[in-house]
Amino acid sequence: MTSGAEAVNREDMLLPRRMRGLQPTLIRQFFERALPESINFGLGEPDLPTPQFLRDEAARVARDEQNGYTSHPGMPALRTKIAEQYPHLDLPMTGVVVTCGSQEAMTDAFMCCVDEGDEVLLPDPSFPAYDACTRLAQGEPVYYRMPADEEFAFDISNFRSKITDKTKAAVVISPSNPTGKIMSAENYRQIAEALEGTGIWLLSDEIYSDLYFGERPHSASEFYDRTIIISGLSKSLSMTGWRLGWAACSDPEMINAIQVLHGFTTVCAATIVQKASLLAWTSEAEAAKQNARDIYKKRGEYLVDLFDRELGLKATKPEGAFYTMLDVRSLGDDIEIAEKCLQNRVVTVPGVAFGNEAKGFLRISFCNTEERMAEGVRRMKEALV
Repeated sequence: MTSGAEAVNREDMLLPRRMRGLQPTLIRQFFERALPESINFGLGEPDLPTPQFLRDEAARVARDEQNGYTSHPGMPALRTKIAEQYPHLDLPMTGVVVTCGSQEAMTDAFMCCVDEGDEVLLPDPSFPAYDACTRLAQGEPVYYRMPADEEFAFDISNFRSKITDKTKAAVVISPSNPTGKIMSAENYRQIAEALEGTGIWLLSDEIYSDLYFGERPHSASEFYDRTIIISGLSKSLSMTGWRLGWAACSDPEMINAIQVLHGFTTVCAATIVQKASLLAWTSEAEAAKQNARDIYKKRGEYLVDLFDRELGLKATKPEGAFYTMLDVRSLGDDIEIAEKCLQNRVVTVPGVAFGNEAKGFLRISFCNTEERMAEGVRRMKEALV
């Protein structure tokens, strides 16, 4: 039997609007199609091993301790250590929510500050998850340019021009995925001035903040009160699969909303990981972070020079993270170039995956040894020149 005038044709039922059109990123699509024995320049994941002292502690905790749920927002001792990273905020422990990686923190933050029809300012180019998170929250992405012809530097005039009465949030990432660029203190002062009195939330993705090759990057929260910090241990300590991230915010109402949503979606981050992560602020951890900085800086310089010498192509000078943007505009379409590389067993990511401003570039990761990078460039030369 059916109720109502007509039976519902269940085959015609659609996904909720928030899910329509969401597809795996171009990054993932190229990665999934990699041929055997490919050299991966597309990977946004450290190739350095997780430090042994963290592995040992996680093993000890798993073996020797009872590991039930923690409180939803995380272990008090861990939240306190995270809060102490931002002394300028004088954050209480309650200003931090420990999440299952920074991606969960980011999604929770979007869902808690963006409503249907709200506009969100996103950098172009930027990590595609920001666009997806905006759409999941039923907001509208609006892009501000980080001009390619200025090495993807911040442009305050373009940023200001995108602010409207509908703008609810803006995103910054420093160091940047995909460009490796770092926002300066002056950039943040300009943003704070542009946003002052608007009520707009600033979502600051600081997941790469410990991977820098000059001065330590500033946090956007040093300059603007309505900032939600998104960060974690995935990149700085090679803990991508451990899934330990956090959201931090000085506004009690906002961080409480993030905590409530986090509780309903994941309950808590893995207890074993939380306990082991208490060591992420020790002298051993700081030494591991410095070692990673030294290695990635040397690799980045080597790879940029290699592209120039072997391919005659310019790549941006990385300031942090582990990416450079290779300019292939002289060779043609970036998707076609990336496809040629893929067929010759080199995984790259076309710049257009990160926005229109990066069209004509390839994002190249230097999470490889110098030997493998040299072989990768040799294969690229074979495919392209």
